[in-house]
Amino acid sequence: MLVGGTERDRTSLGSNVTIDGDTFEVVEEFVYLGSLLTADNNVSREIRRRIISGSRAYYGLQKKLRSKKIHPRTKCTMYKTLIRPVVLYGHETWTMLEEDLQALGVFERRVLRTIFGGVQENGVWRRRMNHELAALYGEHSIQKVAKAGRIRWAGHVARMPDNNPSKLVFANHPVGTRRRGAQRARWADQVERDLASVGRDRRWRAAAANRVLWRQIVDSVLS
Repeated sequence: MLVGGTERDRTSLGSNVTIDGDTFEVVEEFVYLGSLLTADNNVSREIRRRIISGSRAYYGLQKKLRSKKIHPRTKCTMYKTLIRPVVLYGHETWTMLEEDLQALGVFERRVLRTIFGGVQENGVWRRRMNHELAALYGEHSIQKVAKAGRIRWAGHVARMPDNNPSKLVFANHPVGTRRRGAQRARWADQVERDLASVGRDRRWRAAAANRVLWRQIVDSVLS
């Protein structure tokens, strides 16, 4: 059982809490369905954890990604099907900070540099620059894929029946006040910000009912 805020102050870690006859241990974090859940809802820790898992997949395929016998497009397909999904597992529910987006980009460019190798100029080898990698790759960046997946999931939740547990959480408006100082980013705020970047206003829930239109909106977020 996770306990956060003032409730955690009253309940020490390692102690037990009994709810309806069931006993739960109080912990800071635990893994549920493959995703890390923390007492302070720190999604950045889960993103770092996914990047580490993606790195393991990357190192396992490194010899093939470096091989001169495999075409770069085939290597890119290997990345998109065998490595990137490991990193982006559960990304639809992520609330991403700028440093999280940067960390995802750094990971992807590391893989792409392995795939495309260096470039030789006047007999001297150098690393490819970021814009060179993007041009060679020719696909949507991992950051855009993550944002588009979040938009796709938002539309899916908006179309759920009103009594669906996910829809109830999504539509709920908790009572209380937010902490002082800089506020943590909220998932719904980031969804609306990404939609605003492609010209969609706060009435996007009505647009989500139209699957064809919503698919076009997701594609616009990717572009």
